[in-house]
Amino acid sequence: MNLLGQPLRLRDPLYARVLILKSETQSVAIVSLDLIVFASQKVIAEAKARWGVDQVILCATHTHAAMAPRGLYIKPPAAPDWTRSPKGPGVAVDWPGLSADPWYAATEDKVVAAIGKAMKSLFPARLVSGKGSLESAYMAHNRRLVRPDRVLPLWENPDRRPTQPVDPTVGVLRVDDLSGKPRAFAVQYACHPVALMGAGVVSRDYPGAMVDYLEQELGSDCMAMFLQGASGDLDPYDLHNLRGENRFNISRQAGISLAKGALRVAATLKPQSDTLRPSLRVKESLLALPHRNGTQTTDVGLLTVVINQDLALVAIPGEPFIQHQLDLTAKSPIPNTFILGLAYHGRGTPFVVYIPTAQAVKEGGYGAAECSFLAADAGERLINEAVVRIRELVGDGKPAR
Repeated sequence: MNLLGQPLRLRDPLYARVLILKSETQSVAIVSLDLIVFASQKVIAEAKARWGVDQVILCATHTHAAMAPRGLYIKPPAAPDWTRSPKGPGVAVDWPGLSADPWYAATEDKVVAAIGKAMKSLFPARLVSGKGSLESAYMAHNRRLVRPDRVLPLWENPDRRPTQPVDPTVGVLRVDDLSGKPRAFAVQYACHPVALMGAGVVSRDYPGAMVDYLEQELGSDCMAMFLQGASGDLDPYDLHNLRGENRFNISRQAGISLAKGALRVAATLKPQSDTLRPSLRVKESLLALPHRNGTQTTDVGLLTVVINQDLALVAIPGEPFIQHQLDLTAKSPIPNTFILGLAYHGRGTPFVVYIPTAQAVKEGGYGAAECSFLAADAGERLINEAVVRIRELVGDGKPAR
């Protein structure tokens, strides 16, 4: 069943895609899963024990047209407690209804196997990264319409009215083999995949259309993957006004537009001369963040990865508002710095739901007053921590921009 508790029919298959980056001293597995959320200490522990991976980042694309843990249903029998943290390494957090879902356990086994397959398929490679703007074909708007006395939910915006804040940035990480042939192509972008929510189907939504187009253009030897950004308050323009096959066409065209934008960015990128011996550095953080009611704290894990001092990835186990991505980009010393939203690396609570800005909490509204429990400035604390970790990993903190 999906987030609404509806039974689903298969429209297109869901995948787990694994990209492993390995230097002489460190390895990181980035797993993109076509699910609304996914976090598993079992996957991370087994990947480390069986395959020797140092770090695993489980990233959900956040498609709302996929199976959801029962504790995530919009009208569950009991409100899920997302605030609980593991009591120790390898100790599972039993999300409400999660352990009762057979598909979830089966997915864990498949992901562990996929990580093992990727570890056995490593090859010498060069990494290139960059970013560009999709303003000419931007497909998302800020769904919070702030008024002097209240915040209105702007679930759809078919007239394309300007909203703020938004971020039209598309991030690209391309892996080339020694012949220069693309072998992996990861795209980071921030927008809720909700066009097919409520359609009664299993689908990857626009991230799937993006992946399919990229693999068609780049060839069967290249794996494409989508990495969700800070999409906490961003929705696609067209949503509730879509009916019938039109909603699938809109979703598909959005994904193709994103893919074409990513290819335009990639066309400008060239590997640096030293990328055959990449620098891959990682920092883990665990922050005890207070709740908004001030009576308790929740441990929130942050994983910061810096590659060749020109790419930084910050994994956050929740849905940050887009202003956090803009602030991180402005403060980071690294030119290509990207948030991975809904990304769990094994420490702290698996999912902290929405991470609004302090200003948004003052304003209220969905995602700020609702479905959000951390202190008002929790997001700012996470971003500041990420900047500190990036500077530590860089060393001098001043690479060429």
